[in-house]
Amino acid sequence: MTVLDRMWTEDDGVLSFEWTLLLTLLAIGIVAGLAGARDAIIDELGDVAQAAQAIDQSFSLEEVSFPGFFSAGSEYTESAADKVFEDCARTNAPVGQTPQAVSDLPS
Repeated sequence: MTVLDRMWTEDDGVLSFEWTLLLTLLAIGIVAGLAGARDAIIDELGDVAQAAQAIDQSFSLEEVSFPGFFSAGSEYTESAADKVFEDCARTNAPVGQTPQAVSDLPS
């Protein structure tokens, strides 16, 4: 409290109005920066979600046989219905980015 008390009574060129104005501008800048970071993080997490949904999990394993051990082959093919995903309903993009339709994305 003594620091705030000394700042309040300071007369050497710095007025309390200037401090108030400076802190107000700083708070507005922080809020705007956090909003921009929030939009960028949401956009990137949406891209990660789409990439995770587009992973092709099809695989096949050849049969393996050793003396005393046998493993039959295995195969799994992912259907096209499993790969369908929709873009989020975001209608405006963050500054510097343009939204793309799902049909414009690479396969």
